[in-house]
Amino acid sequence: MEFTPDSENREFQDALNLVRYTRQSVFLTGKAGTGKSTFLRYVCKHTKKKHVVLAPTGIAAINAGGSTLHSFFKLPFYPLLPDDPNFSLQRGRIHDFFKYPKQHRKLLEELELVIIDEISMVRADIIDAVDRILRVYSHNLREPFGGKQLLLVGDVFQLEPVVKADEREILNRFYPSPYFFSARVFSQIELVSIELQKVYRQTDPAFIGVLDHIRNGVVDATDLQQLNTRYGVPDSPDDKDLYITLATRRDNVDHINSHKLAELPGEAVTFHGKVTGDFPDSSLPTSLDLVLKPGAQIIFVKNDFEKRWVNGTIGVVSGFDLEEETLYIMTDDGKECDVKPETWRNIRYTYNEQKKQIEEEELGTFTQFPVRLAWAITVHKSQGLTFARAVIDLSGGVFAGGQTYVALSRCTSLEGIRLKKPVGRADVFVRPEIVKFAKQFNNRKAVDRALRQAQADVYYAAAARAFDKGDFQGFLDEFFKAIHSRYDVEKPAAQRLIRRKLNVINRLREENSALRQAALERDKQLVKYAREYIQMGDECLKLEMPEAAMRNYEKAVALCPKFKEAWQKIRKLDKVLRKGNG
Repeated sequence: MEFTPDSENREFQDALNLVRYTRQSVFLTGKAGTGKSTFLRYVCKHTKKKHVVLAPTGIAAINAGGSTLHSFFKLPFYPLLPDDPNFSLQRGRIHDFFKYPKQHRKLLEELELVIIDEISMVRADIIDAVDRILRVYSHNLREPFGGKQLLLVGDVFQLEPVVKADEREILNRFYPSPYFFSARVFSQIELVSIELQKVYRQTDPAFIGVLDHIRNGVVDATDLQQLNTRYGVPDSPDDKDLYITLATRRDNVDHINSHKLAELPGEAVTFHGKVTGDFPDSSLPTSLDLVLKPGAQIIFVKNDFEKRWVNGTIGVVSGFDLEEETLYIMTDDGKECDVKPETWRNIRYTYNEQKKQIEEEELGTFTQFPVRLAWAITVHKSQGLTFARAVIDLSGGVFAGGQTYVALSRCTSLEGIRLKKPVGRADVFVRPEIVKFAKQFNNRKAVDRALRQAQADVYYAAAARAFDKGDFQGFLDEFFKAIHSRYDVEKPAAQRLIRRKLNVINRLREENSALRQAALERDKQLVKYAREYIQMGDECLKLEMPEAAMRNYEKAVALCPKFKEAWQKIRKLDKVLRKGNG
C-alpha cells in the first residue's frame, strides 16, 4: 500500500517542501517512532533530483538501500583534518589522493541531493571532508557542499559517533565536539533543523513524557520511579509473550543467545549463506552461517514484500524443510509464516552519461534467511526497530550518551518493558553541546525564509524562460517578483542572471548590426548586376532584338524587385512589343 504523507503533520510537510522545492540543506530529526525512516524512504521514492543515500555503517547503508560514506567518497578511516595537505588543489594533490575514476567524478558533479542516514553517528571532520570533495568536483568552490543539497536524517539524542581516545585528542584541537553539527562548513551555511513531533510508535502520553525527559536529560525522581516499576517483574509460567533482551555489551548478547540455543533439545542445523562478488563481512545483516533449532527465538532483519513481518518482528522457529529451503516461524502475533532466503545487495552509484541519470551498480550480494538469533541484541543494533516486549539490561554499564533512551524507546509501551536492573540517574546523560544544538530545532523563521528563497528561485526561472521566448515584459514582471521576494538584487545569483541576459542582448545587437551591414553590401552588389543586365538589354534594342532585351530587363528585376528603372523599361518595351504584334 502506497504511503501517504500525514497532511496534519506540519513538520513532516515542512521538511518535504524544503527537499522538493529548494536547495536548502535540512537536518531531519525527531524522537524515536516519529517517522524519520518513513520520511527518508518517501523522499527516495518520489524525488526527481539526482540523489544518493549514504550512511556511516555498512548495515545502516544496506538497510537504507545505499552505500557507506567511506566507500562512496573513498575516505580514509583516520581523522580528516581541515588543513590536511591531501585535500589541497595545488598541483592536483586532492586528485592524486582520491584517484576517482572519470565516471565517479561525473557522478559527483551531477549530484543534486545527498542523503545521509544515521547522521548522529557521523563525525564533524567527515562532514568537512565531504564539503571539500563536493566543492572541488562540482567545480564550485564558492558554495558550501558545491551547491548541493544535503538531507541529514537522525537523532543526536540517540547514538553518538564512535571516537577512540587517540582520535578524540586529535579532533579536539580542531573541533569543539565530534558531532556532525560542529563541522566548520556549518558556519558558512544555514542548516535548517526540523524535529518531527508526532509520535507514532507509542500511544501512552505518560510513557511518551518519561521518554521525552530521558531523551533531553531532564529525568526526575518521579520519572525514575515510574520506570522502575518495571524492575523485578516476575516471569509468568503461562506468559507466552516473546521478550527480547537489549544489552549494552556485545559479549552479554552473545552469551545469552548461545546459552539459550544450547538449552533447547535436539541437534542444531546450520544454514550456509551465499556471498557473490564484493560484500564485506561488516555489512552482513545476519550470520553467514546461521545456526538454528526448533524453538529458537529470532528477529527478522528485513521487511517482507507481502508485509507478513517487518524488520524487527520477533518470532520462534517452529521447523525447517531443508529440501524446500524453508523456515517455518511463528511470529509474536501468532501467525505461522514460511520463510525463504532473501538477497541483499551491496551497491555503488554510477553516472549514466547517455541517460543523464544516477544508477546503482551491484558489487555483490548476500543470500540467507532474513533472521538472526534474538533472545538478545545490542542496544546499538536495535536502532530503528520496534518491539512490543523487551528486557532492558543495563548491567554492563551505559557508556554512551543516548543508550538508555534508545533501549527504552524501542518499546511500544511501558508495560512491555522488564528491567534487569533499576534505571538510575547515572544511566541517563546528555552532552551539553547536544542540548545547545537542539535549541535550533523547528525555527519557524528559518523554515519560512528558506521557502521564500525557493519562491524567488521559481520567479528567476520564469523570468529566464520569458526572456528566452522574447517576452520582455514577462521577463521584467517575473524578475522584479524575484527581487521583491528575496531582496537580493545585489547578490551574486541575481547579478549573474542580469549579466547573462544583458550579454545576450549585446550579442544579439552585434549580430543584428553585422547582418544589416551584410545586407547593405549584398544590395549594392545586386544593384550593380541589375545595371549590367539593363545595359545588355539596351544593347539588344540597338541591335533590334527586343525579346532578348526583355529577358535582360526581367533578370534585372529578379535581382532587384524594387529597381524602378528596370520596371520602366519593361513596361515601355512591353507596349512596343504588343503594338508590333498587333
